[in-house]
Amino acid sequence: MLAILWITLAIVETGDSNDATTTAVGPFGTIPAPVCGQIQLMMDNCFHNTTPRVVADMLYTVKIPENADDIASRCLLFNRGMDCVQHYLDNCVDQKDRKIVENEVYGARKLYEFLCRDKSFQREFLRHKTCFHHVHPDWDRCSKDFVNIMKEEMAKTNEKTYNVQYMHFCCARYGYEECVFKAAQYKCKPESAVFLQRIARLLSTDKHFQNCDRIEQQICSSGRRLPTTGTGLLIVLMVVVLAGLPLTNLEHR
Repeated sequence: MLAILWITLAIVETGDSNDATTTAVGPFGTIPAPVCGQIQLMMDNCFHNTTPRVVADMLYTVKIPENADDIASRCLLFNRGMDCVQHYLDNCVDQKDRKIVENEVYGARKLYEFLCRDKSFQREFLRHKTCFHHVHPDWDRCSKDFVNIMKEEMAKTNEKTYNVQYMHFCCARYGYEECVFKAAQYKCKPESAVFLQRIARLLSTDKHFQNCDRIEQQICSSGRRLPTTGTGLLIVLMVVVLAGLPLTNLEHR
């Protein structure tokens, strides 16, 4: 739970652990002053003395919401966690690296905007909860494969042009979404498979990848072979881990 928050923080440069920081006040009470470089400590301290009380036990569990109360609890936890992460970023991370993290949590933020504020989306989510349970192991596998591909592509940044590598990233995202969709097609009703594909697309949406749709339609879905030569540099980092849903078991990078 909330692995997306500390994985994204772990990939950026953090300040010295002795840097002076301050507390802040958020919607759930005082946000403790972070110790720069101590991300785990920041997350552990985040959920103490919150109002209303945020049940931090869910932080380390993988549990699909079963009802509106479960969704409300997840939303409290996610929003409180994001408040603490933002406070950490403001105090310990420079502007450039803050932007990286903000880009990476974009998809999770969008999903939780729907899940926490849109009652019709909540009802639809709960209507398909059984499918989430059935597809959980497959989704976890799809996520691990996606992250492994992204890691491999990142290791090749000096071997390809920007455009070629961007196509590879887009097609990796397309493959992840199709992996989830096909697993859901096999185990669930057609409408549930479509909804899970929608969730996968939300989660894999990074601000860097806003222009992937055309590439996915013209190249990735057609099975055309991509060129693999060229030079250039692309630093694009993707996280597809959702707080509390069935893709939280990825290894930390």
